[in-house]
Amino acid sequence: MLTATIPDNNLYMIDILGSWLEVGMVMAAIIVGGILMIPALKNFLKNRKISYPCSSKFRSIHSRVHEYLTELRVKLNADRAIILQFHNGGEFLDGSSVKRFSLTHESCAVGISESMDSRHELLASTFVDMLDMLSEGKIALEATSNLPDCHFKRHLESNHTLVFLLVPVKDIRGVLIMGCLLVEWCSWDKADLIDDEKIAMEVPEYTRYIEGQLYTGGKNNGK
Repeated sequence: MLTATIPDNNLYMIDILGSWLEVGMVMAAIIVGGILMIPALKNFLKNRKISYPCSSKFRSIHSRVHEYLTELRVKLNADRAIILQFHNGGEFLDGSSVKRFSLTHESCAVGISESMDSRHELLASTFVDMLDMLSEGKIALEATSNLPDCHFKRHLESNHTLVFLLVPVKDIRGVLIMGCLLVEWCSWDKADLIDDEKIAMEVPEYTRYIEGQLYTGGKNNGK
C-alpha cells in the first residue's frame, strides 16, 4: 500500500515555510505602510520649504512682486495694482472650509489711498460676479459702471475705482486659479488714456513674472 509523503518544512525544529510566510507578510506591511506615508512625507517636506517672513528668500520674493506691480502700474498709467489670493478662513458646521481672499501685495500712485484694510478676509461667496470673470481666464478690462448691481461693483465703488483690469493668477502648472491681478484707474483723466495694445503686450508678461515669484520659489522668469 502506497502512502503519500508529506514534505517536511522543518529544519532543526524551524518551520522554514512558515518563517518565509511571516517574513513576506512583514515586508508587505512595510511596503504598504511606506506607500501610505508618502502623502504625509510630501506634506512634511513641503512645510520645511516654507520661507519664514524674516528670511532673505521671503523678503526677496515679495519685494520682487511689489516691484513688478509698480512697474506694471506705471507702464499702464494706472492708479492702483494689487494681488488678491484665495485662502481658507475657518470652517462651516459641516466641516467644509470657508473660502476667502485677501490682498497680499499693493502698489499705489501718489495721492491714491491704499485698499488693504477693505480687502482682507473677504468672503468669496459674495463676489460671484468677480469669480465669473476670472473663470473665463481672460484679461478683463471693464468700467465699474457697466457691472450689474452686485457686491463686487459696490466694493469697487467704495475704493473709487472707475475702470479696472482683472486677470487670473494661476498655480505653477497654469491650471488652478490661485488669485488675481487687479489693476484700477480712479480718475477719468487716466482712464481715457488707457492703451489696449499696451495692456495686451504688458499684462500677460507681468502676470507670468508674478506667478513665477509666488509659485516657483522666487525664480525670476525672464527678469
